[in-house]
Amino acid sequence: MTTTAASTRSRRRAAMTTAAISTTVDQYDHVAAATYLMKHAGTTTLAVLDGQRSNQPMGRITQTDIAAAMAQGQDLNEIRIRDLLAQGHALFARL
Repeated sequence: MTTTAASTRSRRRAAMTTAAISTTVDQYDHVAAATYLMKHAGTTTLAVLDGQRSNQPMGRITQTDIAAAMAQGQDLNEIRIRDLLAQGHALFARL
C-alpha cells in the first residue's frame, strides 16, 4: 500500500469516527427524536448521554433497537430512550 493510500484511508476512518461520535441524544428524549436524528445525520446509531451526570455517555441506541420497539407495538412518540436502555438495549457498564 502506498503512503497516499494509507493517508487517505486514515483520514476516512477519522471522519467516520468523528461523525459517529458527534451525534448524541439524551436519555430523556423520545425515541421518535432519535429516529429523526439518525435519518438526518445519516447514521444507524446514536450515543446516549446521561444529562444528570455531566453528559457522560451511558449507552447507545441503534436502528435495530427502534425496529424492535416498533415490532412490539410501542409508540415512538411516547416511549423514551431510557425505557429502551432499561430493557437491556446497549447499556454501557458504569464504572
